[in-house]
Amino acid sequence: MTDRRTSTVIFILCAFGVSSILAASKNIPKWKKQACEAPATQSESSHYVCDDNGDMKCLPGWIGDLCDVPICKKGCDPIQGYCKRPNECRCKLGFYGEMCNKCIALPGCQHGYCNNSFECKCLEGWDGIFCSEPVCHEDCHPSKGYCDWPGECRCRLGWTGDLCKECQPLPGCMHGTCAKPLECRCEKGWQGILCQIPVCSEGCHRDRGYCRKPNECRCKVGWWGKNCSQCFPYPGCVNGTCNRPWECNCRPGWGGMLCDQELKYCETNNITCQNGATCVSLPEEDGNYRCLCAEGYIGRNCEVDKKKVEIVGLEPPKPSMILLKPSTTTPSTVSEDLLLESDDEYEEDTIKPNSSISIVNDNDSLNETV
Repeated sequence: MTDRRTSTVIFILCAFGVSSILAASKNIPKWKKQACEAPATQSESSHYVCDDNGDMKCLPGWIGDLCDVPICKKGCDPIQGYCKRPNECRCKLGFYGEMCNKCIALPGCQHGYCNNSFECKCLEGWDGIFCSEPVCHEDCHPSKGYCDWPGECRCRLGWTGDLCKECQPLPGCMHGTCAKPLECRCEKGWQGILCQIPVCSEGCHRDRGYCRKPNECRCKVGWWGKNCSQCFPYPGCVNGTCNRPWECNCRPGWGGMLCDQELKYCETNNITCQNGATCVSLPEEDGNYRCLCAEGYIGRNCEVDKKKVEIVGLEPPKPSMILLKPSTTTPSTVSEDLLLESDDEYEEDTIKPNSSISIVNDNDSLNETV
C-alpha cells in the first residue's frame, strides 16, 4: 500500500515536473493569498467577499483581480466610454451620447462631420478648415464670381453672365458696350456719356435740327428742309422771304404786311417827282409813294429849293377851341367866347416880329414835310 502511494507521487512528479508545481504556487499573488486570510484588511470600499473556502468573490457589477473594475452599462463603447461604478457610461474627451458612440467635431465646424474627436470632414459642396467655404459652380470665374451656396455663381460688381465672364456696362448705358467693368462704349450712331444721344445725319443744322435716332434730321418749329436750313415765312406771306421763322421780307416791287401789294403807284399815277428826284412806290398805309430828292431840294415832290426858303416867323398852332372865361360864361355866351380855327389860316396880328429865324442851307437839317 505504501509502495503504491509512493509510486503515484513519483509518477506525478515525473509527469508534471517539480518545477511546474512550484511555479504555479509562486504565480498566486500575495495579496490574493492574504485577501481572505486577513479579513481585517477589508473596508467599505472593497467590492468582494470571501467564501467558506477562503476564496475571494467579486460583488455583482465588479470584476478584476481586486474586484475594483466596474462593469459599465451594456453597449457603452469600450474605447470611447468608461465608468467609475457599475451600469454607467461616461464619455471620454471628444465623444458624447448615451453610449459614447458619437464624436465631437472641431469647434467651429459648420458644414462637416467627424469620425474621430475634433475633426471636421466636409459635406459635399463645402471646403475649408471649418467647412465654411461653398464650392461654386464648376465653371464660375474664380475672381469675378463667388457663391454663398454650393453650385451657384454670383457675380462681383462690374461683371455679369451665368458664369460672370462678361463685363457689366456703366449703369444707364443705353446704346453701348464694355470691354471692362463700368464703362460705356457707344455703338455706331450714338454718343454721350451713356450713349443716349443719336448722331444726326450729316449736315443737319446743329441749332435748328435734331434727331431721335441715328442718321435722321428733324426740324424744330419754324424750320424745314433736308438739313433744316430753311425758315417758314409768316403764314399768308405771298411775295416775301424770311431769314428767321415767321418773317415776311418783301421781294422788290412788293409791299404790305403779307407782301401782297404790288408797288406800281409811281408807274400807274401821274405823280412826278420834280427836280430830278426818283419816285419810289410804297404801300398804301405808308403814303403810296415817296420822292428821293436830289441834293438841295425838299418837299413831298422835291419841289422846294432849300436855298430860297426863309422862315420869317414861327408860331405854335392855335387850339381848335379855347375857353376864354370859363368861370363867368353862360350857355348863351359860350359861342361868343370861342374862337374857331380855320384849317390853314393864321391871324397876322399874332405874329411876333422878333421871332424870325433863318434856315441854314443844309439838306440834312430840313425835313421834306416843311
